[in-house]
Amino acid sequence: MTEQEKLWAKRRVKAAKLSGPKPVELPSHSWRCQVMVDGRRISVVDDDPEVAHAKALAIKTGMLVSKDKEQKVTVDEAISRYIQAGEGALSPTTIRGYETMRKHRFPGLMRRDVHTITRLDVQRAVSDEAKKVSAKTIKNAYGLLTAVLKDYGVDVSGVKLPQRVKRQKQYLTVEEVVKLIDCAVGDPCELPIVMAVWLGMRRSEICGLYWDCVDFDGGKVEVRRAMVPDKDNKWVIKEYPKNEGSQRLVGCPDYIMEKLRGMYHGQQGRVFQWHPDTVRKHVHAICKRAGITDTTVHGLRHANAAIMILLNVVDQYAMARNGWTSDYTFKQIYGYVFPDGAQETDQIINAFLEEKLKLHTDLHTENSID
Repeated sequence: MTEQEKLWAKRRVKAAKLSGPKPVELPSHSWRCQVMVDGRRISVVDDDPEVAHAKALAIKTGMLVSKDKEQKVTVDEAISRYIQAGEGALSPTTIRGYETMRKHRFPGLMRRDVHTITRLDVQRAVSDEAKKVSAKTIKNAYGLLTAVLKDYGVDVSGVKLPQRVKRQKQYLTVEEVVKLIDCAVGDPCELPIVMAVWLGMRRSEICGLYWDCVDFDGGKVEVRRAMVPDKDNKWVIKEYPKNEGSQRLVGCPDYIMEKLRGMYHGQQGRVFQWHPDTVRKHVHAICKRAGITDTTVHGLRHANAAIMILLNVVDQYAMARNGWTSDYTFKQIYGYVFPDGAQETDQIINAFLEEKLKLHTDLHTENSID
């Protein structure tokens, strides 16, 4: 348990002893107490449940005057507080994403008092954003906004979001994967690229791989760390991967282990000292040199998923190998069907039904003659 988690636990113990009003823990781990004054519900939010409780009682008894000006919190301020409250638990990438949303999404709402925001306001803001960004971006921003507003007792659930349009992306074929690996030989970023397409590792996991996670005797690498950008776009090492399922052991072929042995001379620290963007640039360069479909480091992970689907790898094994927590992520988001495999399937189905139709037609003809 981290120090931040211990602090949250202590506050829960304190909150359990308080009542009238009862402190309620919010998703941001702040505490809210609500009281009625002159028929109006007033919310008091504080990081400490005892402080929120004391202020609420003071307002209820008239010892503390609640003024609209004093209670006003803009959406921008509320999101900043939400981010600050979760800094001990949120990953650098998540914080970076939240900060980006705060700066660029729903600009018409950011200076508004959170207590004045209605579902209609949010619906209009969503409609405006739909003209500029993707449905996925809007969904993520809306998710953050609803969580923040909920901290202040404002419910804007039920807003209609734009439907995601599934775009047909260009992915590597099996033949192109082989050409990629062959053309990468001798490239400075050869091994990171091969590990992405062969082992299905994320770029963050490859760049965050340390020598203490390479098991030469067992022929495996342990995915334990990740290299990600923080809110200031500075690349940092996160001591845990993307999610719980992402921490895993991946068996390596001799092809990869021999190249790792050739690099190892007793040193410690990161295996690959490259900047993550350097790996990305080399992938594009190799694709161009090999004359294959242009892709990204992340696209190589998609290719790995497609290969496992082609080979009929059991879902649970595929998910464990690449660190996915659901078969939906594996098959619907990452996996795709190779054109050759799809064409072969078409031929099998067409041949089967054509044969059945021919038998049916022949039988019908014989009956007609009789």
